[in-house]
This record gives sequence, C-alpha cells and structure tokens, in this order.
Amino acid sequence: MASTRFAAALGEARGSGRVLLDLTESDPARCGLGWEREELDGILGRRRSVAGAVALSEACEAIAGYLAGHGGSITPDRVVPVPSPKEALRLVLDALCGRDGEALVPVPSRPLVEAGSPVRLRRYQLVFDERWRLDRRSIQRAVSPSTRAIVVGNPADPTGAQLSREELGFLEHLCDTRNIALVADESFLDSSIEPVPSTAAAGRCLTVHVSSLGGVCGLPQLDAAWAAVGGPEARASPLRSRLAVTAGAMSPEATAGVLLAPALLGRRESFLSRLRTRLTRNRSALASASLREAPWTMQWGGGWWAVLQVNPDQSEDDLCLALLEEGVAVEPGYLGGFPREGYLVLSLVAAPEVFDAALGRIEAQLRRPASRSART
Repeated sequence: MASTRFAAALGEARGSGRVLLDLTESDPARCGLGWEREELDGILGRRRSVAGAVALSEACEAIAGYLAGHGGSITPDRVVPVPSPKEALRLVLDALCGRDGEALVPVPSRPLVEAGSPVRLRRYQLVFDERWRLDRRSIQRAVSPSTRAIVVGNPADPTGAQLSREELGFLEHLCDTRNIALVADESFLDSSIEPVPSTAAAGRCLTVHVSSLGGVCGLPQLDAAWAAVGGPEARASPLRSRLAVTAGAMSPEATAGVLLAPALLGRRESFLSRLRTRLTRNRSALASASLREAPWTMQWGGGWWAVLQVNPDQSEDDLCLALLEEGVAVEPGYLGGFPREGYLVLSLVAAPEVFDAALGRIEAQLRRPASRSART
C-alpha cells in the first residue's frame, strides 16, 4: 500500500540520524513551543496528589468555565472525562447511533472514528471557496431517517475548516428540526487566529463538544479529554447518563489526566499566544511564497496545518518520497483524507528556520519534471 511505503520511509528517515526538515511534526514541545519545564513538572506532579470526587468535580467545573468563555452554558455535571478525543467520539457515536443509526462525517478529513467502529458512516463534503467550508447541500443530501449525528471538526484536521456563525446556525437549525446531535471535535479551537464560535454555544439542538488538554494546552502525550453535552435538558440528560455509565466503567487511571484541568486551563494562554504567533508567521511565509508564483495553490484554513494544492499529474506518494530523499518530510494528501491526487499537508507548528528551509526544497522539487504514478 502507498501509505505503508511512505510510513516506512518516514520512519527510516527519522531513525537514520540525519537532519530532517520535518513538516509532519505536530508536537509543539519538539518545535520549540513547549511549556517551561519547571512549571510543567510542578503541574504534572499534582497527578500523584489530587484524586477523588472533589478533584473530579473541580476539573469538570474548570472545563465548564472554559466552555463559558466560548459562549457555552454547559453545567459541570454534563462534562464526562475520557482518555482521548477519539475515545470520546467513539463513546458518543456508539451511544447515539446504536445498531441502526448512522453518523455523517466530513471529507476530506483525517478519520474522526477509529477503523473497525460498528457505527455506520455516511460522508458529506467540505469544499474550498476562498476558505474551506461546509457544503450545505452535501449535508442536506446525506441526511436520512437513520442519521443520528453530524460530526464536524472545528477547526477540521487537516483542512482547517472553521465554522462561521452562519454555518453554526445552519447546523443548529438542521439538527433541531431533524432531532440529530451535533458532535464537534474542537481540540484546536483555541489556536484559531480569528474568533470561531464553539458548538457548545448552540442551545436549540443536542450538542456534544469534544476536546482535550492535549489539544488546548499543547500536550499531546497527556491522556486527558472530555465530552461535554449541551442543548435542551430533555435531549441532553439521557445521553449524558449513558456516557457517564460507560465512562464510569473505565479505570480511574484512564481519566486521571483530566484532574489537571484547573491548573492547565488556567495557565493555557501563555502557550496559546506563542502558538498563534508561530501559526501566523508560517502562514505568512506560505503566502509570500505563493505571491512569487510558487508551484502550488495555498488553501486557507485555521488549525495547525496548511494544505497545498499541487500538480495532480504527479503521485503524492512519489513526490513525498522524493522530498524525503531531499531531507524534507511532508504528508501526502491521502493521509488527510483527500480522495484524489494533488495535495500536500504541512505542519504550521514547525520552527521558522525549519519551515522556511523546507519550503525552499519543496518549491525546487515541484519545479522538476515528474511522471504520473497512480495511488495504490
């Protein structure tokens, strides 16, 4: 498989010890954006000293307060701790869809639901029109009597599609009238340069906001996430109860990380301000390259990634393997869910000197003649 070829080559390149300009890296700490070691050690050390119902209650209150800052009015008792956003989405969709229901998921997108999930998935389109956005007609066509949930990324990974207020209003109305849940992975919501509405602020329909301390605070190694259930009480209470029973069966260690929410959420802005500065700077570097007629079209979005549309006559896999030979790592579009050739995905978290050097080599590679090779 093409994905296996690229993954093996990337692993070999990383393990070789040679300098690699890695634009697949998404761990802020490995890109010079980590927390101060002393401060982080002090916070993480609390894991050994905080426990019990009181600590969990304080964590849920901190998360509810965080959501209030995004316009949500979700009470602490509607916050359900889970180990990771993917686990949260699995639990939520299992509870909503059961055996007979289905969920709508976007394309292009990285998989929001793990392979092997019993939940039936139907896809709707994201489209690029000056920015990545929902294809409303595609969503309306995809809704069926079996639809129990519409899943969005806000911002989406890797396109960076962010909900506008009009799009959120459209989804809220559709979900309300069809009795569908609006489920959103908003792990990277705070990294947006411009204000982006949270689905937690939608009050008319059943909503589930999913996020994590790993995304909000830039600590991907930390197993600490949550699902927060919003919307009318009659719709929200049964779902919250089902999630609480399932999550309650997990070992305390599986959700212990969320007990750090009060300390980490309270100090998150120092990290986030540095992250936003980095994302803005690297987007500007891409824009400048595009203005000088670089051989790509930059597709704007939010989030931690950038999408470049390139010549579709060259295999993404072959192109990315050739770039690895030049010491540059970028993702082929198919790993980000793009259904056809012609896309590269770049991490915007990389250090500026790494990002700029990588861009130069990418531009040089794209200007070379190449033969087409189909995806396998």
